Amino acid sequence: MIRMLAALTAVAVLALGCQSSGSEEGTVRVRDDLPSICGEDGAPQACGESCLSDSGCGEGTFCENGACTAVCAPGGGQCGITGECIGNGRCVPVFGDGGVSMGDSSVCGELEVSTDRVIPNIMIIVDRSGSMQRDFDGDCPFTGNGCPTSGTPNPDFDEERWGAVEDALVGMNGLVRRLDSIARFGLTLYWKPGEDPPSMSDGQMCASTDGVAITQNLDNADSIAARFSANDPDGYTPTAEAIEAVTDSLDASPPPAGPTLYLLATDGLPNGCDQDGENVDRNNSVGAVERAFAAGTETFVLGVNFDDDHLQDLANAGQGVGAGARLWTADSVSELQTALEQIVVQNIPCTVSLTDGIIDTSRACEGRVLLDDELLTCDDNERGWRAIDGRTIELTGSACRDWRSGDADLEAVFPCDAVIVQ
Repeated sequence: MIRMLAALTAVAVLALGCQSSGSEEGTVRVRDDLPSICGEDGAPQACGESCLSDSGCGEGTFCENGACTAVCAPGGGQCGITGECIGNGRCVPVFGDGGVSMGDSSVCGELEVSTDRVIPNIMIIVDRSGSMQRDFDGDCPFTGNGCPTSGTPNPDFDEERWGAVEDALVGMNGLVRRLDSIARFGLTLYWKPGEDPPSMSDGQMCASTDGVAITQNLDNADSIAARFSANDPDGYTPTAEAIEAVTDSLDASPPPAGPTLYLLATDGLPNGCDQDGENVDRNNSVGAVERAFAAGTETFVLGVNFDDDHLQDLANAGQGVGAGARLWTADSVSELQTALEQIVVQNIPCTVSLTDGIIDTSRACEGRVLLDDELLTCDDNERGWRAIDGRTIELTGSACRDWRSGDADLEAVFPCDAVIVQ
């Protein structure tokens, strides 16, 4: 749970001798001092629903310990005479100018300003062409001409590329399984039936047979795993058509707020549905990635046992640069796992959004930020935090790396007169 606490100054608290849990006149009782009203008559309907953050809770509730709750209801009197119950079921002090200040010296306690993780939308686009059944040495699972899908097992065959991608993403310790609570993952598998000439007209069966198989959402690991299990490598590699299909889908139905990116994993050059030839397919693929970038979506490219100038062109287009963009390649199962981890983890933001309060950035370093109860240093690039603007703080250095693990808790405490309640 992420907690943003705007605390009254220690001087004011000591001078008053207030009890933060008291209900006496002049005392504002806040969330930590009050029991939940869930279960009482008139409690919000959203009480008890599961949640990851306040934005996942219904009217009159906030998120705590994975469940929506409330400590007050409008007009219920739970907040004391100098407090008010706000729309998400929390108590806040009331001031004439709408802000939080020390003008009323009778106020004592802590005021929580809710915050949300910035959650990325990651569309995983995987080439499921026939060559993905080969292992990282290029061997096929069965002996014979070409790469047969049945027959005598090949004793030299190791793990197929397709299975390695599947395991790295949704295996027991797969990337999606570990991070789908803090990143919205989606899945598109793309291929083209291996007929020459194709039996269907141009565009009729281009890109993925499933289109966008799994839209970008939290907790998608099981759905993505089921889609992998239901498909095997086959056919050709219509990369341009796949990227276009995903972009069209996201244009028609945009994902939730947050940075959106494509992770493209392929083991070969594109050969599209219109049979135009290699150069046209390459140009179309780069054009599709450029279109996505122009629409605000970056593409990160992973060559699965494959490295070619064309992949570098795709990587450059995906990052909006003429040359030199990072291209990931993997020539073994371990390299594949490492590459996927690097691509995904680097795109999990280390920013935290303030959803119902604004801090005075000139006084930000008067606050305290704790990561798993460890005090971080303000404006420290090695392991610290900084204020980006009045609504956003960012963890830096190794604190950012810990935050990206998904298991870390954050608490930030600021002087009360440095926060405006919204």
